[in-house]
Amino acid sequence: MGKVKISSLQKDEFVYIEGFNTMTVSEILEDIETYRDKELYTTIPHSASFDAGSIVANAIENEQENGMYEDWDESIEEDITEEDIADLQKVFDRILARNPSQNIAYESNKLIEIDV
Repeated sequence: MGKVKISSLQKDEFVYIEGFNTMTVSEILEDIETYRDKELYTTIPHSASFDAGSIVANAIENEQENGMYEDWDESIEEDITEEDIADLQKVFDRILARNPSQNIAYESNKLIEIDV
């Protein structure tokens, strides 16, 4: 896989600096000499998300395994509606939307060549 030139990246794009953290291209360019001997990588953002249906299914399974009577899980699953799951999903989405910058992580991707 070839390198990506830093000059081809958007100034607000996040870059992973090996041994450090993530910074924007603009921040790196402001102090480029500090980063010339570091390995820099483009990033792929990953936003946190909760799937209400999976969370409820896991909670039911956990409760079933912790001593509920036989077939309890089937009974409670029958009581949960699609509307219930949709309501829970709205709550989870609202929670994560409160501070989106804290609910994102960056995975390193392509090596960056400093060409400036």
